[in-house]
Amino acid sequence: MKMKKLTKHLLVAGAVLSFGCFAPKILAEQTTVPVQVLGVNDFHGALSTTGSYYYPGGKISGAGGAALLSSKLNQMQANFVANHPTGQTLRVSAGDMVGASPANSGLLQDEPTIKAFNAMNFTVGTIGNHEFDEGLAEFNRILLGQAPSADSNFLDIVKSYPREASKMDLVIANLVNKSDGKIPFGWHPYTVKTLTDANGNSVKVGFIGVVTTEIPDLVLRKNWQDYQFLDEAETIAKYEKELRENQKVNAIVVLAHVPSVQSGETTTGAVADMLAKLATIDPNHTVDAVFAGHNHVYTNGVNGKTRVMQSTSQGKGVAEITGEIDVVTQDFVKVPDGQVVPVTKENLTPDEKVAVIVADADDRIADERNKVIGAVDADTMVTREVNDNVQRESPLGNLITDGQRAMAKEAGYDVDFAMTNNGGIRADLLLGKDGMVTWGAAQAVQPFGNILQVVEMTGAQIKEVLEQQYDDEKYFLQISGLSYTFTENPTGDANQKYVVESMTKEDGNPITPEGKYKVVINDFLFGGGDGFKGFTNTKLLGAIDPDTETFVNYIQKSSAKGKMAVPALGRKLLYQERVAKVGEIQGHDHLGAFTHQNVTVKDVVVTAVENSSRFYVQDLHPDGDITTSDGMSVYFKNHNVKVGDQLELKGTVAEVFGAGYAEKEQTDLTITQLQATQVMKVGTAQVPAPVVLGVDRKVPSQHIENDGFVNFDPNDDALDFWESLEGMLVAVNNAKILGPQKNGELFVLPGESTDTLNHSGGLLLDEDFNPQIIALSTGDRKLRAKAKDTIEGQVAGPVTYSYSMYKVYLPKNSVKIKDGKLAREKTTIKASKDKLTIASYNIENFSANKESTSDEKVQRIAQSFVNDLNAPDIITLLEMQDNNGPIDDGNTDATQSAKRLIEAIEKAGGPSYQYVDVAPENNQDGGAPGANIRVGFLYNPKRVDYNKSEAIGKGNELFKDTRKSLAGYFTFKDQKLLLIGNHLNSKRGDQPLYGSHQPASFASAMKREQLAQTIATYVDKAVKSDPSLKVVMTGDFNDFEFSKTLAILEGNQLVNLVKTHPAEDRYSYFYLGNSETLDHILVSKDLAKNAVFDMIHINAMFMQEDGRASDHDPVMVQLTFKKQKPGAGEKDKDKGDSTDNQDKKNNNGKLPKKLKKDLPAAGTKIMGSLVIIGVVLIGAAIIIRIYNTKKAK
Repeated sequence: MKMKKLTKHLLVAGAVLSFGCFAPKILAEQTTVPVQVLGVNDFHGALSTTGSYYYPGGKISGAGGAALLSSKLNQMQANFVANHPTGQTLRVSAGDMVGASPANSGLLQDEPTIKAFNAMNFTVGTIGNHEFDEGLAEFNRILLGQAPSADSNFLDIVKSYPREASKMDLVIANLVNKSDGKIPFGWHPYTVKTLTDANGNSVKVGFIGVVTTEIPDLVLRKNWQDYQFLDEAETIAKYEKELRENQKVNAIVVLAHVPSVQSGETTTGAVADMLAKLATIDPNHTVDAVFAGHNHVYTNGVNGKTRVMQSTSQGKGVAEITGEIDVVTQDFVKVPDGQVVPVTKENLTPDEKVAVIVADADDRIADERNKVIGAVDADTMVTREVNDNVQRESPLGNLITDGQRAMAKEAGYDVDFAMTNNGGIRADLLLGKDGMVTWGAAQAVQPFGNILQVVEMTGAQIKEVLEQQYDDEKYFLQISGLSYTFTENPTGDANQKYVVESMTKEDGNPITPEGKYKVVINDFLFGGGDGFKGFTNTKLLGAIDPDTETFVNYIQKSSAKGKMAVPALGRKLLYQERVAKVGEIQGHDHLGAFTHQNVTVKDVVVTAVENSSRFYVQDLHPDGDITTSDGMSVYFKNHNVKVGDQLELKGTVAEVFGAGYAEKEQTDLTITQLQATQVMKVGTAQVPAPVVLGVDRKVPSQHIENDGFVNFDPNDDALDFWESLEGMLVAVNNAKILGPQKNGELFVLPGESTDTLNHSGGLLLDEDFNPQIIALSTGDRKLRAKAKDTIEGQVAGPVTYSYSMYKVYLPKNSVKIKDGKLAREKTTIKASKDKLTIASYNIENFSANKESTSDEKVQRIAQSFVNDLNAPDIITLLEMQDNNGPIDDGNTDATQSAKRLIEAIEKAGGPSYQYVDVAPENNQDGGAPGANIRVGFLYNPKRVDYNKSEAIGKGNELFKDTRKSLAGYFTFKDQKLLLIGNHLNSKRGDQPLYGSHQPASFASAMKREQLAQTIATYVDKAVKSDPSLKVVMTGDFNDFEFSKTLAILEGNQLVNLVKTHPAEDRYSYFYLGNSETLDHILVSKDLAKNAVFDMIHINAMFMQEDGRASDHDPVMVQLTFKKQKPGAGEKDKDKGDSTDNQDKKNNNGKLPKKLKKDLPAAGTKIMGSLVIIGVVLIGAAIIIRIYNTKKAK
């Protein structure tokens, strides 16, 4: 039923009124202008390219395309203006707008991209390394919209293209001519944009452009040799000071084609180094944001006082900063907020204007791009993906270098080898029907047109460049005509990670150090590109066609007699092979002893099969050493092995990461695995008996890892214990299940365990995190299991590692559950007329959207309030989402979400609650994107008076991406109460307990401690202002009762009632096998004496099938207040007088006292019969807007 809104204006003229303890002032003129800057980087002419958008939470496929990018920019601008009607927007590019472009831009010299960027209203940009691809003079030509010279060798479709001059201001500060020291082509180091809103308020934003000084390593020598590249930080400092002091511009944004890397809430990499140096040069700099580029990765972090953004690449994402610029200081009032948003088809229609530009370009190049030039014997593509992070060899790399060598021979050069930089292979070779290859597909693979040169090199020089591949994992070569072996450098020199031991020609003859050989390379490598300095000292013998034409010609000629074959792998890194036992391979450490070496493994038996590519083996002749595992995993596609098969294996030993989160390579331990090249069945054998955990060996219970991996001690450290069994069969008898099944995993203790469990069958969290807990991976997400259940009999499987912890991999359907009969609880607290009950409940992503919040969940939560919690007088709600839940439409109102819950409570027989919250700004408080979770209160107006509320931390940078705490002021039987609801920042960013960093550090705790101090300070001020005020603090604090966070909040005034609760019942959440407390209630000390506290276990230890409605249990308190003495002339009364009657008693022709005293903070939203939602001060008058939100009859 719709809500009926009635508006009234109450005008009080010539009066000075006080609200609380401050006097209202006449509203000043607006002093800030909201500003949004939308940025892209590394577009690379990707007019219609789509691909995967990678971000910390994973990846999104099918992102990109210029027409969708334009629509996303327009949508983001519209959302910003909707929330900030006076807001102003700018659009910027951080370099590599063009270059290495697909055919529909590249064949037309990237002039369609200039038109598209004009249509998308980009106003400022800088250059990247790819703007140098054909020389800056050519790039300047297309910027100016000039026709190519008559004698140019461009295609006719270029000469006839209806070009436009760029409307974008180009800024580049650290590039100057060597000849005169001036910035080339009349470009400028910076530009200033003046933004004026509808009210006439003007602010200025300065943009400085810089490009990486690594250009000489990335670009053809002839295209950079006339320029000097100045230090980025020193250049920014120079022009930032000029903007600040000479032009009075303090809001400064840097467009930096310089790499940045996300690291938690900050960034690392070259941009971070640049900003650190800038801060050293000028600690007072006012650079507010940097739009980075070059390395194509998601970045959104804060370094010092500067926001750093990068939007991935090719228009697959948009980086956004927003903030308020003060019209007086001409600076952002705080570090701008930032987000990176993917460009996908969801809720977007392609921008027709840009789509027309792209379609026109497609039409113009269609004949050239769609020419069939040959065919390859493959299904859909020849991939450029390398086979692993060490060998780094790809089928497409081999195809390209084979072609370069063949075409050089055809041109008359008797070349021995070909080498190309892997970074020059820009796309997979996509195939059409029957493996057909078009010109456009080939051009997308090699788009640069680099000249191929034939050079003479000695064997020693070849060895030098092969070893230079490992200076940096980003830069390596694809090769043809030779193979080599290498070993890990025993000196550990960081600049030479590997040493080439032997090199052989295709015919098997060795490559000698003094021998002379002809090699075809591109002119980028010849100039020392990608850091390969070894090529710069070679002797130039001649040149052949550019790489694009060479690749096209090779496909044409090779396909003349039939489909081309895809070259096999195996040219690089053919390690020395040896026979080894499993125990030797595993070694006495977390890293295998023979990593990157080829081995033969004999006399092993298959103990488990995980899938068609991975299985486990165990040595039939173990070494008897408990510190070395006798089992390991084996990777071999389509292996067809069975448990009990006896095998002989050949392959390469590798340390691999199991399944895990996006950051697993920085956080997780690895698995020693054999990457098999040959699997031979030699018979069958008896599978060894498993090691029975809790009987044969016990998991250490005191330490996860107490010496930072210095000593390998399986008897003392849990991580070392599990490593000593990695890949081996282990078993658990009659396992005690500690909590609900999730993602197919169970956390258990052996039946023989003597650990004390709580009444729910759980293990209470200790400060050592209970390392004796065992994780079982059942693979069955439908398995029904909860706390107190047990597994019948013995289960067995190999030890593996994934998602940041060791676990036992169990065969499917091997687990049988015995029901432990655990029942959901009801509170023991009984309602009392003279006592106040307050509950706190994280209702886990609750909204009015039935697609994301089911009716069943709503009913369960409502019934729990009525039947399990006995209808508390006030309820703190955590994770209340906006009305449409995860749909991001910019609207953050939660009125309908609250209404859905309130009506369900009424239907379940509960009271008619009213709801209050302070709505967050869109996507600023964390949680699911677009859902805008917040803290709110339900209260029973028949039991308590609601006075006002306000958000703690609004505008405070500490609360960025964190729910603002909600301070609510209530009155119960004349006792004033301050209730603070909290949902502090999550533990995201903490190192995993069982990860590669030991001891694990919990970076998120520092922020919670800072938030706690802010909240505690608020409480102190409130109580100091009104000593009669009683304080209750509730919520999901994302921290434990023994944490510093809770100690700060307790301070000298409050008591955490969790600590007074019986230890065995002290939990509200289940995580990694531990029953732990994240939800707390703190009360004033004098309230604690008679407080009755309860933790109602209805969710955490159960599955949804058992009635679970959230991942948290609610907590609850009943409070007894001392009798308040009535004031003079007043009766001692219970709650019951209507607001109207109370106001009449005190009116006397003036604004009612209650209205004066209890006026809510501006912007406060509540649901109920009478709501004051805002106060507008005009001159000496006050207009109070009152909304009636009663249901329409």
